[in-house]
Amino acid sequence: MSVTYMKKTAITILGGGTAGWMTAAILAKGLPKDKFHICLVESSDISSVGVGEATIPPMTSLLAYLELDESSFLKRLNGTFKYGIQFENWSELGNQYMHAFGDIGTPLGTLSFTQAWLKSAAALNFTELGSYIPSAVAAKTGKFHPPVDIPQGANPTHFYPLSLLFYAYQFDATELASLLKEYAIDHSVEHIEGMVNRVNNKRNGDISSLSLRDGRNIAGDYFVDCSGMRGRLNKSHFGCEFDDWSNELPCNSAIAVQTKRDTPAAPYTKSIAMSAGWRWEIPLRDRTGNGYVFSSRFLTDEQALQELNEALAGEQFITEPRTIHFKTGCLTTPWHRNSIAIGLASGFTEPLESTSIHLIHKYALELKDALLCGQDLAHEAKRFNHMFYQEALSIKDFLLAHYHVSKRTDSPFWQHCMNMPITQTLQNYLAEFARNGYINLPESSLFPFQSWFQVLVGQGYLADYCAFSDKQFDAQQAKPFFNNVKLAIQSEVARLAPHQSYLQ
Repeated sequence: MSVTYMKKTAITILGGGTAGWMTAAILAKGLPKDKFHICLVESSDISSVGVGEATIPPMTSLLAYLELDESSFLKRLNGTFKYGIQFENWSELGNQYMHAFGDIGTPLGTLSFTQAWLKSAAALNFTELGSYIPSAVAAKTGKFHPPVDIPQGANPTHFYPLSLLFYAYQFDATELASLLKEYAIDHSVEHIEGMVNRVNNKRNGDISSLSLRDGRNIAGDYFVDCSGMRGRLNKSHFGCEFDDWSNELPCNSAIAVQTKRDTPAAPYTKSIAMSAGWRWEIPLRDRTGNGYVFSSRFLTDEQALQELNEALAGEQFITEPRTIHFKTGCLTTPWHRNSIAIGLASGFTEPLESTSIHLIHKYALELKDALLCGQDLAHEAKRFNHMFYQEALSIKDFLLAHYHVSKRTDSPFWQHCMNMPITQTLQNYLAEFARNGYINLPESSLFPFQSWFQVLVGQGYLADYCAFSDKQFDAQQAKPFFNNVKLAIQSEVARLAPHQSYLQ
């Protein structure tokens, strides 16, 4: 009796780090082992960037997908919870607001909360939103709890603030890559140590194999480029088009350093505007990740380090400051022929809103679904590219808005941001918001309108809200509604445990 063996589809991932090992773990979990063989090639001579320590809420679904226990995950990664980002000094010196996860308030009759807030803002002298966002209130009071399910059969018109506590994580990115490496190898991913010397093509132009310096030849049906900013396959080998955003997003450099901390970790990240960019503070369990993202057009590396040192005066450094230079932008076709770029190899939009790890996670899943369920992989590649590029553009506009709507004029950098040309889409969004108090965002937008609303209100984009006053809407009569929303959130959040206690 003869036995027919089905040839497995070979997937070769180039590069480790967060992108490579997250992609390997996702593919290994989702693709049947009897049909796919996955290997990852990396060189210990090439270090990963490894400074992205903050995430956004979709990261929680990765743990569910990989069936990882959240408590064990965070303990291993020195991790904490994150309810949002507090922005300081972005609009003006001394100004602060929070871009928090989850919904804002609750509807007032047929009006959404944001509509009711805008109609009332001028009459009631509203300027801030944070006290109407459950996750923002929890963050600022140092409390934490996952969202609480609305009771079965509950009145749909009642307000349940604790059901809106969306969250993400803050963790050691190097440990994340290490954990995912263990996971992927445990799920049959072959790990190959070696430096790629040459990329070989088939006659039809697809990649056939990677030749290593030691003479080994690693073949594959599909190649995933996770080789970081150098983009060894799609950028360097194929010369895929890179959409350069250097003239739009103003920052192109970062200095990262870790400091010791013995105070309780806050459940949020900070973004603090500086003379030529902004700095981050990401609290882990026993240390803080710090960094200064800046523009080399306005500051040298040495000047940026001096400014960061002054901001962190008195804190104990536990790592040496590390400088990273980057170019913002993305590939227009991250899936080209049989090579798929994921992570920094596909592009970089700077870390202002913690999107990098999310894009790795999302497009590794998209690749898994295409390989598993796609009937026409040429069509899948086209769909993948369109989705990625449109989402990247939407992120760019959201990040660009933070800089452009600032009112700061105290340094050449901020003067540049106020006067720099912006994309036509962002012009349209800002004009629509000024006109209607709303922005019709495309489905590809990662950040919903409520995120835009928090940023534009938080940075005082509009001088006043008189244009949204409505003679048929009595703001004074609505005042008790706003007070009740605020009190409901405060009283419910007060019941929660401190973030530090929840971690323990």
